[in-house]
Amino acid sequence: MIKIIDNFFNKKDLKIVQDFATTKAFYEPQYFDWAKEKNDETFYGNRYFLDQNPELYKKFIKQAESKFQIKINKIDNNSCIDMRNLKHFNPHTDPTLINILIMLKGPTAVTNGTVFYYGKENNCNLDMHIGFRENRAVMFPSNKVHSNHASNVPNLKRFTATLFIQDYETKL
Repeated sequence: MIKIIDNFFNKKDLKIVQDFATTKAFYEPQYFDWAKEKNDETFYGNRYFLDQNPELYKKFIKQAESKFQIKINKIDNNSCIDMRNLKHFNPHTDPTLINILIMLKGPTAVTNGTVFYYGKENNCNLDMHIGFRENRAVMFPSNKVHSNHASNVPNLKRFTATLFIQDYETKL
């Protein structure tokens, strides 16, 4: 189950979130958990943890519940805003139930979206690609192998937010 919602935020809230992500958030370098060394290949991106800003965090949760018609019961404290340079494909899964990825700021392009694979992490093949579009949200099972799309455009950056959801209910 992969669901895509365009126009996740209204224009006012999108501007608030984009301004925060691009001018106010303090990002910390992050590396994949499996990484034995911290280097360019294992660098995930720069991350701002949403629980550092409760008001913004609530805005993301409220909008996710409304747009995807779910009730979030438990959310992982690794939920965040990421600022990424898209040099490498990094196929991985996440240790939660579902992810909601919100594309916040960056050029609309096929080469900076998100890709999904079939197969296992170490033996997977490209299956689906979702292009980057500001204010687009994608909900998918966390155990589905996924990655940012790598780009050969030098210094291409994008801002995304991810809600890592551990427990939820579908609203009827």
